[in-house]
Amino acid sequence: MKEELLEMIRFSLWNTGEPHADRALFEEMQKHRIAALPGGKLAGLHLPPELYAAWRAAVYKQAAHFANYRRAQEALPVRVPYVLLKGMAAAQYYPRPEYRAMGDIDLMPRREDYDAACDMLLADGYAEITEEDERVIGRHRQFKKDKVTVEVHAFFSRQNDPAKARFVDEQILSHIDAGHILPDLVNGLVLVDHIHHHLESGLGLRQVIDWMLFADRCLSDDVWPAFQTLLREAGHETLALHATRMCEMYLGLSEHAWCAQADLRVCEALLDYVIDNGNFGNKKDQEGMESERFLSNARTARDAFRFLQNRGLMHWEAARRHRLLRPFAWAYQLGRYAVKGVRRKDAFAKLKSEYTVSRERNALMEALGVSREGKGLADSRKTDEA
Repeated sequence: MKEELLEMIRFSLWNTGEPHADRALFEEMQKHRIAALPGGKLAGLHLPPELYAAWRAAVYKQAAHFANYRRAQEALPVRVPYVLLKGMAAAQYYPRPEYRAMGDIDLMPRREDYDAACDMLLADGYAEITEEDERVIGRHRQFKKDKVTVEVHAFFSRQNDPAKARFVDEQILSHIDAGHILPDLVNGLVLVDHIHHHLESGLGLRQVIDWMLFADRCLSDDVWPAFQTLLREAGHETLALHATRMCEMYLGLSEHAWCAQADLRVCEALLDYVIDNGNFGNKKDQEGMESERFLSNARTARDAFRFLQNRGLMHWEAARRHRLLRPFAWAYQLGRYAVKGVRRKDAFAKLKSEYTVSRERNALMEALGVSREGKGLADSRKTDEA
């Protein structure tokens, strides 16, 4: 299935090859949320009538979904300056923007306008649906109306290094204007930072294709030195090099001199990781995912304590309300893991397997220059001294 999937992506975006398509491939692309990519080329795939009808219906549904989001974006009641991030901003690089699957509309206003932007959505009939863990982190608030979700970001980058996270956010904030669209190189910095964030929670082919199409459109060898400066300041150069070379090796992107030195074994491992972890329709064992995440972060006793403490604060409401309980959040989280572990069938065998997976994941992250310690918990609004 892996080769068929890659071949279909190359055919959809670059019109190369003659892919074999069947029901299994269609369902796999749906799980990765990229089934609309071959939209205009379905007639040339010689599909069985029933599969052709189902695939065409999925493409039309995606296009209609995109149009609904586009209308909602143009009618946003937010009257303070902001910029669009991720989905809508990435769709501009697609041959057919409407074939890019949308999750929500992400926007980021200036710091001083954050509360006002949220209040404007509420006043226009949007209902707040922010999840509890996001309320604790404070990265964004979520609002929904007419099946459209809007995320308003207080900060965007979630690196563990506050200085690097702050650099990314300052690039975004310094380019907010009435046009709502970031310059290409800053938008590219956001896309690679988004890849960095999702490397833990499940990086998918959709985010990789966003990056690939940006690189194809905007990162000629002449432009690279200016972008490289931004990447180095943000700590993302190694990740960008390997993600791009991976796209060249497997997804049909034309070659660039600036990423030729990438380690081919790391590129292959990254692709396997993306295909395995980015399959959003494959509901993995949630306890297993949490266990793998803990094992990946807890490389030392200090790392383990920090991870448990942060997770405990996210899950223990009483500790957030009562200051005296906060030092014991790590114990609360450890207890949660113990209870879940006892309930799992074949717990020891699963834990052993998850330990192996976490070691392989850590090796990949280190090769990509992605630090795991405390990842996703830094707030770029805070100073290093705070």
